[in-house]
Amino acid sequence: MTKIKICGLMTKKEALMANEARPDFVGVVFAPGRHQVTKAEALVVRTTLYESIPLVGVFVAEPVEMILELVEMGTIQLIQLHGRRPIDEVRRLEMAGVPIIQALVGDDAIDQAESWQNQLRWCRPQADNGGLEEGLNRNRQLANFSGSLQEQSVSNFDLIDFLMVDAGAGSGQRLDWQRLAGLAPNHLFVAGGIRPDNLSDLLQVYQPAGVDVSTGAETNRHKDLKKMLALVAIAHQEERK
Repeated sequence: MTKIKICGLMTKKEALMANEARPDFVGVVFAPGRHQVTKAEALVVRTTLYESIPLVGVFVAEPVEMILELVEMGTIQLIQLHGRRPIDEVRRLEMAGVPIIQALVGDDAIDQAESWQNQLRWCRPQADNGGLEEGLNRNRQLANFSGSLQEQSVSNFDLIDFLMVDAGAGSGQRLDWQRLAGLAPNHLFVAGGIRPDNLSDLLQVYQPAGVDVSTGAETNRHKDLKKMLALVAIAHQEERK
């Protein structure tokens, strides 16, 4: 079963929709953009959500102190990083004890992820796709992707839990899903251009640990409960042909 994260929630109403749709994760965006929320708005989402649904905070260049405060307050249960962070900052975040997702964005996202996996000698699992669930409860064993592989040696990488490959961070563009076949699916999220009418297509060619959907769960720039329900149902379908 593929996990699903519905990202870009902003209001109590949307959090109530998530409670009905039951995605595995919900995301709030603290970086500038259409979906940006304040700390107070994120707290409303968190207090409205069922406790069983972890809230992911999405950050680009926000201060580490802000991220740590949100963790300590219990507002967010996972950290999603976009862009390069100094290794000492990532270490501080890792010590907060919550899972970290490193997003790789752009046309070369798959190439970056493949290089990262190859250098760490990842191998495609032979059994199920349970790495995501396993990763949330295990001691971290993977190295951190912080910047390009050409600029840092693997030995300098700190610890993260999951990678995300994304065509354009909310642009609605999608990656070439056929190229995902070279990546180990465990601990990998796929984002970008995923909608109820094409999620099944993705899962027929590749079954990542998780998918991330934002604008694909919206109608007229607002979260749409019917689309959220459809996306979760497709992602959670255990048997696919």
